[in-house]
Amino acid sequence: MKLLLNSITYHNCPIELREKVALTLQEQKNLLHNMHSRQDIIEAVVLQTCNRLELYTYLEKDFADQDGLLSHIEQIKPHSTDIWNKYSRQANGVDLVQHLFEVAAGLDSQMIGENQILAQVKSAYSESVNCRMSKFVFNRLFHRAFHVGKKVRTNTNINCGAVSIALAAVQLARKQVDLANSCAMVIGAGQNAQLVAKYLLKMGVQRLILANRNVEKAQAAAYSFKADEVIALNEIAKKLKNADVVISSTASSKPILMAEAVECVLHERKKPLLIVDIAVPRDIDPEISRFGSVLLYNIDDLEKQISINKKIRSTEVPKARQIVAEFTCDFWKWYESLGVLPVVSELMQKALDLADREAQRYAKDFTEPDRDELKIFAQSLAKKLLHGPVSFLRNGSEEHQDSEHLQAAELVKKIFFPDDKCH
Repeated sequence: MKLLLNSITYHNCPIELREKVALTLQEQKNLLHNMHSRQDIIEAVVLQTCNRLELYTYLEKDFADQDGLLSHIEQIKPHSTDIWNKYSRQANGVDLVQHLFEVAAGLDSQMIGENQILAQVKSAYSESVNCRMSKFVFNRLFHRAFHVGKKVRTNTNINCGAVSIALAAVQLARKQVDLANSCAMVIGAGQNAQLVAKYLLKMGVQRLILANRNVEKAQAAAYSFKADEVIALNEIAKKLKNADVVISSTASSKPILMAEAVECVLHERKKPLLIVDIAVPRDIDPEISRFGSVLLYNIDDLEKQISINKKIRSTEVPKARQIVAEFTCDFWKWYESLGVLPVVSELMQKALDLADREAQRYAKDFTEPDRDELKIFAQSLAKKLLHGPVSFLRNGSEEHQDSEHLQAAELVKKIFFPDDKCH
Protein backbone atom coordinates (compact mmCIF):
# COMPACT_ATOMS: atom_id res chain seq x y z
CA MET A 1 0.00 0.00 0.00
CA LYS A 2 1.12 3.58 -0.42
CA LEU A 3 0.29 7.08 0.76
CA LEU A 4 -0.04 9.77 -1.93
CA LEU A 5 -0.80 13.49 -1.74
CA ASN A 6 -1.86 15.73 -4.64
CA SER A 7 -2.12 19.40 -3.74
CA ILE A 8 -2.64 22.86 -5.18
CA THR A 9 -1.59 25.63 -2.78
CA TYR A 10 -0.82 29.32 -2.53
CA HIS A 11 2.90 28.51 -2.77
CA ASN A 12 2.83 28.39 -6.56
CA CYS A 13 -0.77 28.74 -7.76
CA PRO A 14 -2.41 32.21 -7.83
CA ILE A 15 -5.83 32.87 -6.36
CA GLU A 16 -7.45 33.45 -9.78
CA LEU A 17 -6.64 29.81 -10.64
CA ARG A 18 -7.20 28.29 -7.19
CA GLU A 19 -10.73 29.63 -7.15
CA LYS A 20 -11.43 27.82 -10.43
CA VAL A 21 -10.62 24.43 -8.93
CA ALA A 22 -12.17 25.12 -5.51
CA LEU A 23 -14.83 22.61 -4.49
CA THR A 24 -18.07 23.24 -2.66
CA LEU A 25 -18.81 21.01 0.32
CA GLN A 26 -21.20 18.96 -1.80
CA GLU A 27 -18.57 18.61 -4.53
CA GLN A 28 -16.07 17.37 -1.95
CA LYS A 29 -18.58 14.76 -0.80
CA ASN A 30 -19.26 13.73 -4.39
CA LEU A 31 -15.53 13.32 -5.02
CA LEU A 32 -15.16 11.11 -1.94
CA HIS A 33 -18.16 9.02 -2.97
CA ASN A 34 -16.72 8.57 -6.47
CA MET A 35 -13.38 7.42 -5.07
CA HIS A 36 -15.18 5.05 -2.72
CA SER A 37 -16.36 3.15 -5.79
CA ARG A 38 -12.77 2.29 -6.76
CA GLN A 39 -11.20 -0.74 -5.12
CA ASP A 40 -7.66 0.58 -5.57
CA ILE A 41 -8.37 3.78 -3.57
CA ILE A 42 -8.64 2.51 -0.01
CA GLU A 43 -8.90 5.77 1.96
CA ALA A 44 -9.06 9.47 1.06
CA VAL A 45 -9.43 12.93 2.61
CA VAL A 46 -10.13 16.18 0.75
CA LEU A 47 -8.73 19.24 2.54
CA GLN A 48 -9.79 22.61 1.16
CA THR A 49 -9.07 26.06 2.62
CA CYS A 50 -8.68 29.49 1.07
CA ASN A 51 -5.01 28.67 0.46
CA ARG A 52 -5.07 25.01 -0.54
CA LEU A 53 -6.90 22.10 -2.10
CA GLU A 54 -5.25 18.83 -1.09
CA LEU A 55 -6.17 15.23 -1.79
CA TYR A 56 -4.73 12.69 0.67
CA THR A 57 -5.05 9.07 -0.49
CA TYR A 58 -4.13 5.59 0.74
CA LEU A 59 -3.79 3.40 -2.33
CA GLU A 60 -3.13 -0.10 -3.56
CA LYS A 61 0.57 -0.94 -3.70
CA ASP A 62 0.62 -1.10 -7.50
CA PHE A 63 -1.57 1.99 -8.02
CA ALA A 64 -0.02 4.09 -10.77
CA ASP A 65 -3.03 5.65 -12.47
CA GLN A 66 -2.47 9.34 -11.71
CA ASP A 67 -4.87 10.21 -14.51
CA GLY A 68 -7.49 8.15 -12.72
CA LEU A 69 -7.43 10.51 -9.74
CA LEU A 70 -7.62 13.55 -12.00
CA SER A 71 -10.50 12.03 -13.93
CA HIS A 72 -12.51 11.91 -10.70
CA ILE A 73 -11.74 15.58 -10.10
CA GLU A 74 -12.65 16.43 -13.70
CA GLN A 75 -16.03 14.76 -13.25
CA ILE A 76 -16.74 16.95 -10.25
CA LYS A 77 -15.06 20.13 -11.53
CA PRO A 78 -15.02 20.17 -15.35
CA HIS A 79 -12.10 21.88 -17.12
CA SER A 80 -9.87 21.81 -14.03
CA THR A 81 -7.43 19.15 -15.26
CA ASP A 82 -5.08 21.64 -16.95
CA ILE A 83 -4.66 23.57 -13.71
CA TRP A 84 -4.04 20.37 -11.75
CA ASN A 85 -1.50 19.16 -14.31
CA LYS A 86 0.41 22.44 -14.23
CA TYR A 87 0.26 23.44 -10.57
CA SER A 88 -0.32 20.34 -8.47
CA ARG A 89 2.48 18.96 -6.35
CA GLN A 90 2.86 15.39 -5.17
CA ALA A 91 4.24 13.90 -2.00
CA ASN A 92 4.21 10.31 -0.86
CA GLY A 93 5.14 8.16 2.07
CA VAL A 94 6.86 9.87 4.96
CA ASP A 95 6.89 13.21 3.08
CA LEU A 96 3.08 13.18 3.05
CA VAL A 97 3.02 12.51 6.79
CA GLN A 98 5.42 15.36 7.53
CA HIS A 99 3.49 17.74 5.28
CA LEU A 100 0.15 16.97 6.95
CA PHE A 101 1.66 17.47 10.39
CA GLU A 102 3.16 20.81 9.29
CA VAL A 103 -0.22 21.89 7.92
CA ALA A 104 -1.97 20.98 11.18
CA ALA A 105 0.71 22.84 13.15
CA GLY A 106 0.22 26.01 11.08
CA LEU A 107 3.74 25.85 9.65
CA ASP A 108 2.55 25.73 6.04
CA SER A 109 0.11 28.64 6.35
CA GLN A 110 0.53 32.13 4.91
CA MET A 111 0.15 33.38 8.49
CA ILE A 112 2.50 31.12 10.44
CA GLY A 113 0.82 29.51 13.42
CA GLU A 114 -2.76 30.47 12.55
CA ASN A 115 -5.36 28.47 14.43
CA GLN A 116 -8.15 28.08 11.89
CA ILE A 117 -6.32 25.45 9.82
CA LEU A 118 -6.47 22.83 12.59
CA ALA A 119 -10.26 23.07 12.71
CA GLN A 120 -10.33 22.80 8.91
CA VAL A 121 -8.22 19.63 8.98
CA LYS A 122 -10.59 18.13 11.57
CA SER A 123 -13.60 19.06 9.44
CA ALA A 124 -12.05 17.49 6.33
CA TYR A 125 -11.38 14.27 8.22
CA SER A 126 -14.95 14.19 9.59
CA GLU A 127 -16.37 14.50 6.08
CA SER A 128 -14.15 11.63 4.96
CA VAL A 129 -15.38 9.48 7.84
CA ASN A 130 -18.98 10.30 6.95
CA CYS A 131 -18.28 9.17 3.37
CA ARG A 132 -16.62 5.97 4.68
CA MET A 133 -13.27 6.94 3.19
CA SER A 134 -11.24 7.20 6.40
CA LYS A 135 -10.62 3.92 8.16
CA PHE A 136 -7.72 2.28 9.95
CA VAL A 137 -4.69 4.11 8.50
CA PHE A 138 -6.19 7.59 8.16
CA ASN A 139 -7.81 7.27 11.58
CA ARG A 140 -4.33 6.95 13.04
CA LEU A 141 -2.73 9.49 10.68
CA PHE A 142 -5.21 12.32 11.17
CA HIS A 143 -5.62 11.88 14.91
CA ARG A 144 -1.83 12.10 15.13
CA ALA A 145 -2.07 15.31 13.09
CA PHE A 146 -4.62 16.75 15.55
CA HIS A 147 -2.27 15.89 18.41
CA VAL A 148 0.66 17.56 16.62
CA GLY A 149 -1.35 20.73 16.03
CA LYS A 150 -2.42 20.92 19.65
CA LYS A 151 1.03 20.16 21.05
CA VAL A 152 2.76 22.74 18.85
CA ARG A 153 0.32 25.44 19.95
CA THR A 154 0.54 24.38 23.60
CA ASN A 155 4.32 23.98 23.83
CA THR A 156 5.38 26.92 21.65
CA ASN A 157 4.32 30.52 20.98
CA ILE A 158 3.83 29.83 17.28
CA ASN A 159 0.36 31.46 17.35
CA CYS A 160 1.29 34.44 19.52
CA GLY A 161 -0.86 37.49 18.81
CA ALA A 162 -2.34 38.83 15.57
CA VAL A 163 -0.14 39.34 12.51
CA SER A 164 -2.62 41.17 10.27
CA ILE A 165 -3.76 44.77 10.68
CA ALA A 166 -7.48 43.95 10.51
CA LEU A 167 -7.27 41.16 13.08
CA ALA A 168 -4.98 43.19 15.32
CA ALA A 169 -7.50 46.05 15.31
CA VAL A 170 -10.34 43.76 16.32
CA GLN A 171 -8.28 42.00 18.97
CA LEU A 172 -7.39 45.39 20.43
CA ALA A 173 -11.11 46.24 20.51
CA ARG A 174 -11.90 42.95 22.23
CA LYS A 175 -9.37 43.72 24.96
CA GLN A 176 -10.83 47.17 25.58
CA VAL A 177 -14.58 46.49 25.41
CA ASP A 178 -17.08 43.67 25.81
CA LEU A 179 -17.97 43.06 22.16
CA ALA A 180 -20.92 40.84 23.05
CA ASN A 181 -22.61 43.91 24.55
CA SER A 182 -21.24 46.55 22.19
CA CYS A 183 -22.13 48.44 19.03
CA ALA A 184 -19.26 48.62 16.52
CA MET A 185 -19.01 50.89 13.50
CA VAL A 186 -16.77 49.99 10.55
CA ILE A 187 -15.97 52.86 8.22
CA GLY A 188 -15.07 51.79 4.67
CA ALA A 189 -15.99 48.91 2.39
CA GLY A 190 -12.60 47.82 1.04
CA GLN A 191 -10.80 44.57 1.78
CA ASN A 192 -9.44 45.60 5.18
CA ALA A 193 -12.78 47.03 6.28
CA GLN A 194 -14.56 43.84 5.22
CA LEU A 195 -12.03 41.74 7.15
CA VAL A 196 -12.63 43.90 10.22
CA ALA A 197 -16.39 43.35 9.89
CA LYS A 198 -15.84 39.62 9.48
CA TYR A 199 -13.65 39.39 12.59
CA LEU A 200 -16.04 41.52 14.66
CA LEU A 201 -18.94 39.23 13.83
CA LYS A 202 -16.84 36.15 14.46
CA MET A 203 -15.97 37.49 17.91
CA GLY A 204 -19.64 38.04 18.70
CA VAL A 205 -20.20 41.80 18.42
CA GLN A 206 -23.77 42.65 19.39
CA ARG A 207 -24.49 45.28 16.72
CA LEU A 208 -22.59 46.20 13.55
CA ILE A 209 -22.91 49.43 11.55
CA LEU A 210 -21.20 49.88 8.18
CA ALA A 211 -20.42 53.41 6.98
CA ASN A 212 -19.17 54.33 3.51
CA ARG A 213 -19.25 57.11 0.96
CA ASN A 214 -20.80 54.67 -1.53
CA VAL A 215 -23.89 53.48 0.35
CA GLU A 216 -24.76 50.89 -2.31
CA LYS A 217 -21.34 49.28 -1.93
CA ALA A 218 -21.75 49.28 1.84
CA GLN A 219 -25.21 47.71 1.49
CA ALA A 220 -23.73 44.91 -0.62
CA ALA A 221 -21.16 44.26 2.11
CA ALA A 222 -23.89 44.50 4.76
CA TYR A 223 -25.88 41.78 3.02
CA SER A 224 -22.81 39.54 2.90
CA PHE A 225 -21.90 40.11 6.57
CA LYS A 226 -25.48 40.49 7.86
CA ALA A 227 -24.70 43.93 9.32
CA ASP A 228 -27.45 45.66 11.27
CA GLU A 229 -27.29 49.08 9.61
CA VAL A 230 -25.70 50.93 6.68
CA ILE A 231 -25.07 54.67 6.78
CA ALA A 232 -23.42 57.37 4.68
CA LEU A 233 -20.31 59.21 5.89
CA ASN A 234 -22.30 62.33 6.78
CA GLU A 235 -24.36 60.27 9.24
CA ILE A 236 -21.36 59.09 11.27
CA ALA A 237 -21.34 61.95 13.78
CA LYS A 238 -24.89 61.39 15.04
CA LYS A 239 -24.36 57.61 15.25
CA LEU A 240 -21.31 58.03 17.49
CA LYS A 241 -23.66 58.70 20.39
CA ASN A 242 -24.41 54.99 20.74
CA ALA A 243 -21.27 53.41 19.27
CA ASP A 244 -18.72 51.73 21.54
CA VAL A 245 -16.08 50.94 18.90
CA VAL A 246 -15.15 52.61 15.62
CA ILE A 247 -12.64 51.03 13.24
CA SER A 248 -11.90 53.00 10.11
CA SER A 249 -10.20 51.92 6.88
CA THR A 250 -10.98 53.98 3.78
CA ALA A 251 -8.94 55.15 0.81
CA SER A 252 -9.71 58.80 1.47
CA SER A 253 -6.86 61.27 0.94
CA LYS A 254 -8.18 63.49 3.75
CA PRO A 255 -9.60 62.79 7.22
CA ILE A 256 -13.29 61.91 7.11
CA LEU A 257 -13.95 62.55 10.79
CA MET A 258 -12.88 65.96 12.11
CA ALA A 259 -12.83 66.98 15.76
CA GLU A 260 -15.14 69.98 15.35
CA ALA A 261 -17.74 67.86 13.54
CA VAL A 262 -18.13 65.47 16.45
CA GLU A 263 -17.37 67.80 19.35
CA CYS A 264 -20.94 68.08 20.59
CA VAL A 265 -21.55 64.34 20.44
CA LEU A 266 -18.31 63.44 22.20
CA HIS A 267 -18.80 66.03 24.95
CA GLU A 268 -22.14 64.40 25.74
CA ARG A 269 -20.70 60.88 26.00
CA LYS A 270 -20.24 59.40 29.44
CA LYS A 271 -18.77 56.02 28.50
CA PRO A 272 -15.48 55.63 26.58
CA LEU A 273 -15.36 55.39 22.80
CA LEU A 274 -12.58 53.30 21.27
CA ILE A 275 -11.47 54.45 17.81
CA VAL A 276 -8.93 52.44 15.79
CA ASP A 277 -7.74 54.17 12.61
CA ILE A 278 -6.00 51.71 10.29
CA ALA A 279 -6.11 53.91 7.19
CA VAL A 280 -3.10 55.49 5.47
CA PRO A 281 -3.52 58.48 5.15
CA ARG A 282 -5.40 58.64 8.45
CA ASP A 283 -9.21 58.83 8.42
CA ILE A 284 -9.54 60.25 11.93
CA ASP A 285 -8.44 63.74 12.96
CA PRO A 286 -5.78 63.22 15.69
CA GLU A 287 -7.35 66.13 17.60
CA ILE A 288 -10.24 63.83 18.50
CA SER A 289 -7.95 62.21 21.06
CA ARG A 290 -8.23 65.34 23.23
CA PHE A 291 -11.76 64.39 24.24
CA GLY A 292 -11.70 62.55 27.54
CA SER A 293 -14.19 59.94 26.36
CA VAL A 294 -12.04 58.85 23.37
CA LEU A 295 -9.25 56.28 23.14
CA LEU A 296 -7.64 56.72 19.71
CA TYR A 297 -5.17 54.28 18.12
CA ASN A 298 -3.59 54.42 14.66
CA ILE A 299 -1.88 51.90 12.40
CA ASP A 300 1.57 52.56 13.87
CA ASP A 301 0.31 51.52 17.29
CA LEU A 302 -0.74 48.19 15.77
CA GLU A 303 2.29 47.69 13.52
CA LYS A 304 4.62 47.72 16.50
CA GLN A 305 2.71 44.90 18.20
CA ILE A 306 2.37 42.95 14.95
CA SER A 307 6.12 43.20 14.37
CA ILE A 308 6.74 41.81 17.86
CA ASN A 309 4.24 39.00 17.22
CA LYS A 310 5.89 38.05 13.92
CA LYS A 311 9.32 37.96 15.52
CA ILE A 312 8.08 35.74 18.35
CA ARG A 313 6.41 33.38 15.89
CA SER A 314 9.47 33.08 13.66
CA THR A 315 11.70 32.20 16.63
CA GLU A 316 9.25 29.43 17.59
CA VAL A 317 9.36 27.69 14.19
CA PRO A 318 12.41 25.48 14.98
CA LYS A 319 10.69 24.22 18.16
CA ALA A 320 7.53 23.47 16.21
CA ARG A 321 9.46 21.64 13.49
CA GLN A 322 11.16 19.48 16.13
CA ILE A 323 7.75 18.41 17.44
CA VAL A 324 6.60 17.65 13.89
CA ALA A 325 9.76 15.60 13.25
CA GLU A 326 9.23 13.50 16.39
CA PHE A 327 5.62 12.73 15.54
CA THR A 328 6.51 11.99 11.92
CA CYS A 329 9.17 9.50 13.00
CA ASP A 330 6.80 7.79 15.48
CA PHE A 331 3.99 7.49 12.95
CA TRP A 332 6.29 6.17 10.24
CA LYS A 333 7.63 3.46 12.53
CA TRP A 334 4.06 2.37 13.17
CA TYR A 335 3.15 2.55 9.48
CA GLU A 336 6.14 0.45 8.42
CA SER A 337 5.20 -2.15 11.03
CA LEU A 338 1.85 -2.73 9.31
CA GLY A 339 1.41 -6.01 7.47
CA VAL A 340 -0.66 -9.14 7.82
CA LEU A 341 1.68 -11.93 6.73
CA PRO A 342 4.59 -10.96 9.02
CA VAL A 343 2.15 -10.99 11.96
CA VAL A 344 0.89 -14.44 10.96
CA SER A 345 4.43 -15.76 10.73
CA GLU A 346 5.45 -14.22 14.05
CA LEU A 347 2.29 -15.41 15.80
CA MET A 348 2.71 -18.99 14.59
CA GLN A 349 6.37 -19.03 15.57
CA LYS A 350 5.59 -17.73 19.04
CA ALA A 351 2.86 -20.38 19.51
CA LEU A 352 5.14 -23.21 18.35
CA ASP A 353 7.98 -22.02 20.58
CA LEU A 354 5.58 -21.97 23.53
CA ALA A 355 4.34 -25.47 22.65
CA ASP A 356 7.92 -26.78 22.51
CA ARG A 357 8.77 -25.24 25.88
CA GLU A 358 5.69 -26.70 27.54
CA ALA A 359 6.35 -30.15 26.01
CA GLN A 360 9.91 -30.00 27.26
CA ARG A 361 8.70 -28.92 30.70
CA TYR A 362 6.61 -32.11 31.11
CA ALA A 363 8.92 -34.43 29.13
CA LYS A 364 10.41 -35.91 32.32
CA ASP A 365 7.08 -37.56 33.07
CA PHE A 366 7.11 -39.49 29.78
CA THR A 367 9.24 -42.22 28.28
CA GLU A 368 11.62 -41.32 25.45
CA PRO A 369 9.30 -42.48 22.60
CA ASP A 370 6.33 -40.64 24.14
CA ARG A 371 8.27 -37.36 24.45
CA ASP A 372 8.26 -36.92 20.67
CA GLU A 373 4.54 -37.62 20.62
CA LEU A 374 4.04 -35.04 23.37
CA LYS A 375 5.87 -32.43 21.32
CA ILE A 376 3.82 -33.23 18.22
CA PHE A 377 0.63 -33.05 20.27
CA ALA A 378 1.55 -29.65 21.79
CA GLN A 379 2.40 -28.18 18.37
CA SER A 380 -0.78 -29.58 16.84
CA LEU A 381 -2.92 -28.12 19.63
CA ALA A 382 -1.28 -24.70 19.18
CA LYS A 383 -1.94 -24.78 15.42
CA LYS A 384 -5.57 -25.79 15.91
CA LEU A 385 -6.16 -23.00 18.43
CA LEU A 386 -4.72 -20.44 16.01
CA HIS A 387 -6.34 -21.87 12.88
CA GLY A 388 -9.32 -19.51 12.93
CA PRO A 389 -7.41 -16.24 13.62
CA VAL A 390 -4.63 -17.16 11.18
CA SER A 391 -7.09 -18.08 8.41
CA PHE A 392 -8.84 -14.74 8.88
CA LEU A 393 -5.59 -12.80 8.76
CA ARG A 394 -4.33 -14.66 5.69
CA ASN A 395 -7.46 -13.64 3.81
CA GLY A 396 -6.08 -10.11 3.93
CA SER A 397 -3.45 -10.45 1.24
CA GLU A 398 -0.38 -8.23 1.05
CA GLU A 399 -1.71 -6.81 -2.22
CA HIS A 400 -4.99 -5.65 -0.70
CA GLN A 401 -4.81 -5.13 3.05
CA ASP A 402 -8.21 -3.76 3.96
CA SER A 403 -8.89 -1.97 7.21
CA GLU A 404 -10.54 -4.96 8.86
CA HIS A 405 -7.50 -7.21 8.43
CA LEU A 406 -5.01 -4.49 9.33
CA GLN A 407 -6.94 -3.73 12.51
CA ALA A 408 -7.01 -7.43 13.37
CA ALA A 409 -3.26 -7.70 12.82
CA GLU A 410 -2.73 -4.61 14.97
CA LEU A 411 -4.86 -6.08 17.75
CA VAL A 412 -2.93 -9.38 17.60
CA LYS A 413 0.35 -7.49 17.96
CA LYS A 414 -0.97 -5.53 20.95
CA ILE A 415 -2.14 -8.71 22.68
CA PHE A 416 0.72 -11.07 21.92
CA PHE A 417 3.65 -8.66 21.43
CA PRO A 418 3.02 -5.84 23.96
CA ASP A 419 6.69 -4.83 24.06
CA ASP A 420 6.65 -3.84 20.37
CA LYS A 421 7.53 -0.10 20.43
CA CYS A 422 5.63 0.57 17.21
CA HIS A 423 2.41 0.64 19.27
